Amino acid sequence: MSLIAFRPGVTQCVDGRPATSRWAARLAGWLLPAAVALAAAQALAAGGDGQSVPAQAYASKEAAQAAADAAKAESDRIKRQYDIDAAECMHKFFANRCAEKARLERNAGVTRTDSDRRAAELYIRREEARERHEKRDRNNAERDAKAADRAARKAEEAASRPPPKAEPAPPPRPSAPAAAPAPRPPRDVDDPAVRARNRAEFERKQAEAREYAEKQARDRQEAEAKRARRRADREEEAERLKAQQQEEGASTPAGKP
Repeated sequence: MSLIAFRPGVTQCVDGRPATSRWAARLAGWLLPAAVALAAAQALAAGGDGQSVPAQAYASKEAAQAAADAAKAESDRIKRQYDIDAAECMHKFFANRCAEKARLERNAGVTRTDSDRRAAELYIRREEARERHEKRDRNNAERDAKAADRAARKAEEAASRPPPKAEPAPPPRPSAPAAAPAPRPPRDVDDPAVRARNRAEFERKQAEAREYAEKQARDRQEAEAKRARRRADREEEAERLKAQQQEEGASTPAGKP
């Protein structure tokens, strides 16, 4: 007796067998994926999440780079092999179980190779940082040595140079006698001619000031008169236009048929 069992994406033919054999087969089918899943979990715990990669020792940066490249190539190979295995599972008995096993094996392999690649890259980064620090320390040491050498040479030159001779101070120059202040010219305020001249000058300035003020007043008056005329012209023009509009408005109804 045969039964047809349907699952999503696959059709299976199950022969009539004793219940004990069927349950044993099912138990074996469940235990295998569980074992693969446990192995993948252990690989994940060993590989970490990329933040705690175990440090490994390599012969050189080139060896670490070669290991990283090899791990990357192995990861790509595992992924390609999974595609092949998953396609083949579609034609096997218990296709879903086969595909799940292939997926878990792929995840475990990719996790392992990625852990190896990250460890190699971490070694490369640490080596590059160490080389940078060593180069910086060497440059600082060379700079300090050069500065100390320059200071020593300057000290030797200063010690070997003869002291400068003290030149005698020049004799003080005799101070020139202070010039006597020039006598102030006598004031001529009391001179009648000077007073008359000053008076005439004052009156002339007063007359010029009055003339200037009068001119400013005349200019302001003329400007105000011009503004008033322009304002009157505008008002007259406005009145004329208003009267014209009123006449046109009054004559419009009479002209209609």
